[in-house]
Amino acid sequence: MLSLTPANESGRKFRRRSAVAAASLFGIASLQTPALSEADVFQQAVNYIFTGSIDPQDGPEIVDRKSCVIVHRDPKFNRYIRYHLSRFNMDGAIFGKKYSGARPYYELDVKGDDVVIEYLNLDKKTVAQGYRSAQIPLPGDIDQTQKALRIIFTDHCKAEKPKAPF
Repeated sequence: MLSLTPANESGRKFRRRSAVAAASLFGIASLQTPALSEADVFQQAVNYIFTGSIDPQDGPEIVDRKSCVIVHRDPKFNRYIRYHLSRFNMDGAIFGKKYSGARPYYELDVKGDDVVIEYLNLDKKTVAQGYRSAQIPLPGDIDQTQKALRIIFTDHCKAEKPKAPF
C-alpha cells in the first residue's frame, strides 16, 4: 500500500508543525466565534425579512451596522432600495395581510419621522426618491418574520430619537 506521508524525520516535523498550526488556528477561531455569531444572527434576520430565506444567493447588504442601513435590490424594478431600519417607528407598524389564492401574502406598513427608504439608481449611491413611509413585502413565514424583526429591533437597531426642529 502506498503512503502519502513520508516516513523520514522531516516528514514527522512537518506533521507536528501542521498539527500545531491547525490547533492555534482553531483556538483563534473559537475566540472570535461569539462576535461573529452575533453578526451572523443579525445578517440572517435581515436576510429572512427581505427574502424569506436566512441564506439567499442575492440577499440584502448591510451597509452600516451601527446605523442599521440595508441596501437590497428592488424585486420589481431595476434599482436598489436603501432601508434605514433605525428610523422605523415599529410602535405604529402594521402587518397587512392579502390573499393570493389560498396563500396569505404579508407586508409591513411602516412610518418614520425622517426618510425610512430611498430608491437608488444602479450605482447604489444616487438617490432617486426618498419616503417617510413604506410598504415592505414579507415573503417568509409571518411567525418567523416577526421573530426576525424582534431580533433586529430589540438587539441591534434602536429607534433614533426625533430631531429637534431647531
